[in-house]
Amino acid sequence: MTKEQIALRAHNYTKRINALNDSIVSLTDSITNYQPDHVLVLGIMLAEYTEKLNDLDVTKEYMVSFEGGGWNTIYATNDEDALTFAKAEHDGEHTIVSSVRLSTPSGMEAALRSFY
Repeated sequence: MTKEQIALRAHNYTKRINALNDSIVSLTDSITNYQPDHVLVLGIMLAEYTEKLNDLDVTKEYMVSFEGGGWNTIYATNDEDALTFAKAEHDGEHTIVSSVRLSTPSGMEAALRSFY
């Protein structure tokens, strides 16, 4: 994801978290309309969105591909930083970074098969 996409998701998750918090407070403050099942479900939704919001800032592994073949990995929190870090670390006389993509288990397995 790009920085812009991450910022948009963070904004949307924050709005949802605030709405859920307000709903939980409203339901628990209302003696006549108190619905424990609804509060429980809203609490679960709140925990899910909070986890998603926190996961946006987690460092992820990216696969770096080089012009002419070859690969390596780098860690970053978003696509733009991954490309910047990869170029800073790997661009040189014999290697030029052509692309970066989020690493997946199947992608890593396929890349590692080239060593067998």
